[in-house]
Amino acid sequence: MLTEKITFELGLSLGEFGVLVNLSEAGPQLMVDLANNQAFTQAAITGIVDHLEELGLARREPSKFDKRKIRASITEKGEEKVKVGMKLYRQFVERATRRVSLHDMNLVLKVLDEMLAAANE
Repeated sequence: MLTEKITFELGLSLGEFGVLVNLSEAGPQLMVDLANNQAFTQAAITGIVDHLEELGLARREPSKFDKRKIRASITEKGEEKVKVGMKLYRQFVERATRRVSLHDMNLVLKVLDEMLAAANE
């Protein structure tokens, strides 16, 4: 499965990988915003960023606007992990969908769009 592959090949939990992807895509963020974006508690995001920092994948620095607040960002080494992880993700999706016809894929997308629309009402 994808979770095991990410854990084995990247040496990261799925939560840690998700935080790296978020930092890669959205850029540096206040720790409180990162926690909210990832649906983690402040304590959990602190532990995750601690570990990512120990591995050289992320860094923390005081906010330029409010020194009491801390911003997390991804390092170059972290960006490399994201590239490898996204490659694993694409390979997983390709294997998982190789037997599904284009018609069936479009049907699944239509159903998901309808579910999303209903959830947003």
